[in-house]
Amino acid sequence: MIQRFVLLACLLPSLVLADTQATDELLQRLQTLNSLQAQFEQRTLAKDGKVLQQLTGQLQVARPGKMRWQTDDPYPQLVVSDGELLWIYDMDLEQVTIRDMDQRVQQTPALLLSGQADAIKGNFNVSADNQDGQRIYHLQPLDNSQLFEELRFAYQGEQLARMEILDAAGQRTEIRFEQVTRNGQQDATAFVFDVPEGVDVIDGRHDR
Repeated sequence: MIQRFVLLACLLPSLVLADTQATDELLQRLQTLNSLQAQFEQRTLAKDGKVLQQLTGQLQVARPGKMRWQTDDPYPQLVVSDGELLWIYDMDLEQVTIRDMDQRVQQTPALLLSGQADAIKGNFNVSADNQDGQRIYHLQPLDNSQLFEELRFAYQGEQLARMEILDAAGQRTEIRFEQVTRNGQQDATAFVFDVPEGVDVIDGRHDR
């Protein structure tokens, strides 16, 4: 029993070091990302692997905290962040929801790509491994109230190739990126949202 305890005590520091190294490695990747533009294909799969939903869209992110996430028909939705506020526009419902940025990672994990990388250390346990030639980072929330159980970023070399979101029901959302432009010029108007006339507005800002 004593030998087992000593062995575990020796192993624990290396495990913590591995997690720290994975966190620093991921932060380095995110902190050198000033902007990103990509096409994406998103699939949501049930626990048994059945495809529940499949869609395509476009993503733009820029530091600090700016994002534009737009999905195509037949599930059109637009999510825009200007670094302070988040707008979620459901076109079919003709409804816009406005939120402060403090809940950004819960609702839209892709915002971690837009310069909010420092939020990782205080909110996630991070580990990493290699699979099929890709470097995979596994982020598990410290807060049980998060809407997902695990978030994964997969890199092919220096390029972000895939993001995955796993929820408590066993569903997995896979987002594969294509035509990725890293640190290119961005149109600033992409991160400005004007509420269309005639749509319902749900204002969830704290000061309203």
